[in-house]
Amino acid sequence: MKKLFLLLAALSCLVLAGCDQEYRNHRVERSKPKITVSDSMVTVRRAPAPNIIILANGHMKVDEIEIPLRADQQQMLQQMFGHLQVLRQNTLVDAPADPDKKPVKIVPPAGSNPIPEDLVQVIPEFKDYTETFGNLQADRR
Repeated sequence: MKKLFLLLAALSCLVLAGCDQEYRNHRVERSKPKITVSDSMVTVRRAPAPNIIILANGHMKVDEIEIPLRADQQQMLQQMFGHLQVLRQNTLVDAPADPDKKPVKIVPPAGSNPIPEDLVQVIPEFKDYTETFGNLQADRR
């Protein structure tokens, strides 16, 4: 009986260690700098910095506080939003079905750059978020 109990305890430890590793991998993936494109907004995330939210009309929010923009800045964000939406739709059409609705990595076609090269110069609030530009995610929700 003691041997069976020790065997079950050892197996439980192995299972729990595996779950712990899976959880750690999940947390690491969630904390990576990225741009998430959903149907109604684009979210730029880089912990511990606040999230930047871009809306379809070109408005920008940092931690839910709207940032006043000039007309040219707003137009740049509108165009960027549109490009990212097209890439999201194309990515989701080609992606296999997922019942868990996990995000899908967006790979822009060669020669296509959905993030304007002069974004940081035109809108300085993005200067600390440049590492997110290479990690685009299409949200399935």
